[in-house]
Amino acid sequence: MMEATVFDCKKQEGYSSFYYPHYYTEWMVTYRSIYGHRKEKVTTMTDSVRGGSGIANELPYLRKEDIIESDVMEEKITEQASIEEAFETLRRHYLYRAKSWSVPTIELLASQWVYIPYQLIEKTGRFSKKTKTYLFEPMSNSLDKIDKFPEIYKFIEGKVGKI
Repeated sequence: MMEATVFDCKKQEGYSSFYYPHYYTEWMVTYRSIYGHRKEKVTTMTDSVRGGSGIANELPYLRKEDIIESDVMEEKITEQASIEEAFETLRRHYLYRAKSWSVPTIELLASQWVYIPYQLIEKTGRFSKKTKTYLFEPMSNSLDKIDKFPEIYKFIEGKVGKI
């Protein structure tokens, strides 16, 4: 068991969960716009399996939870690489999208690993009586075919065998 920070969201009862790693970073960005000097607190999330960062406008609350280590997907990107990727994402955003008139000053305030819970749910098809496996994300309450997520499919296949 390990104590991990996860998003606080309601999971489906009766289904086991596994956790997808992201790296959460909080920044203070100072830049000059057409209206003068501005200071903004910005949060980014970096996908630690596939790579890529994005600015997160609204996130659900975080909480500590004891989870089984074998239920956590392995990070392929290090902590330092995640911070550098998030920094570069912010730098590009403020230079090209926010139209900063000066090079933005970007200061790291906080960072930590955050794990997004997912669940596998089996449902029968609408027309056929075949059982299909779906990936359920409690955070967004979305259900999708597991085939669309090759890295998650490979992780689950390694744990439980062919799906």
